[in-house]
Amino acid sequence: MNNITMNNAKVTMTKKITLAATFFVTMALSSSSFAHQFDVDAEGQQAIQEHHQLMNQHMASAEQEYTAELEQDFNQQLETAEHNFMEKKCANRGLDFDDESEVCEG
Repeated sequence: MNNITMNNAKVTMTKKITLAATFFVTMALSSSSFAHQFDVDAEGQQAIQEHHQLMNQHMASAEQEYTAELEQDFNQQLETAEHNFMEKKCANRGLDFDDESEVCEG
């Protein structure tokens, strides 16, 4: 029974490794630019440059949005942790934590 479980684990792991390898090979092949094998005229080159500029703008915008979201999440977590810390410290001293003034009151 244990041997069957081990064989299933090996098969599952092999499938995962195969899937990952296939993904990486596909990415490597698709990322290599086949466009450089062909002559591109000035109009085509301009279109490519405009496309790259648009991609860079979208990436910068997405990065800014993601950074802002991370910062907001971090600030919320920090605020919650500070609040919990102060509540515990006040309780240890037999005091209540006031949310408005953010001090221990007793």
